[in-house]
Amino acid sequence: MYERAILRIGAVCLGVGLITVAVSEALHPAREDPNNNPLVFAEYAADGDWTTVHLGALAGALLLIGGLVALCGALVRGPAISAAWAGLASASAITAAAAYGVLQVVDGVALKRAVDAWAVAPPGEKSAAFTAAETVRWTEYGLNGLTFSLVGLTLVLTGVALMLGDRFPRWLGAWAFAAGLANGVKGLGVAYDGFAASLPGLVALVLFGTWIIVMSVLMWRRSTQAFAGTAGTARGALAGTPRSVVS
Repeated sequence: MYERAILRIGAVCLGVGLITVAVSEALHPAREDPNNNPLVFAEYAADGDWTTVHLGALAGALLLIGGLVALCGALVRGPAISAAWAGLASASAITAAAAYGVLQVVDGVALKRAVDAWAVAPPGEKSAAFTAAETVRWTEYGLNGLTFSLVGLTLVLTGVALMLGDRFPRWLGAWAFAAGLANGVKGLGVAYDGFAASLPGLVALVLFGTWIIVMSVLMWRRSTQAFAGTAGTARGALAGTPRSVVS
């Protein structure tokens, strides 16, 4: 029953998390080049829903990471070697969640305050206000790179656990491993080049997004099978119980 419950919780978290993140990304202003600070700061300052959108992105990310932790909770019930890797993946996921929370504090709150202050600053204070906003932006670069590197590490560890386990097809583990490597490269790219569009970023998005969809469906199916197996075992045990005990 535990495996059924944790798999269903994980499947729902992954599905709802993916939808929440997709909606948040669709609402995020993205007309200007994200590395052109004067233009992008003006765009951000004009957006009235900035903080709400980023809180939504945080909620979606936490749901996705929660789904990964739930998946690892099911994997620890498999072979010992798979369980060990799943435990490491859970620890990495929790660290990634913490990093993402700090990222959204900087991006969703501090950066918005900084660009708003720059937008309304008198001419004599514009330069100092812009420098302050850029400092927050550069801090965001570092946190974003760290966060996606940790997400990548979590997926790599989860992929190894899946490949060494017996709960799901091993190709799902290879898929997660590839998605993790792509997210790690994406994180490093942000640290070095900012938010410039890149092939690793696109590959990471496609691999992780499609893996979530497939994984959530298979987790739900596995939970149904686990429940059917438990129910069958219970019926078999009941059938073998003496009539006097049953009555």
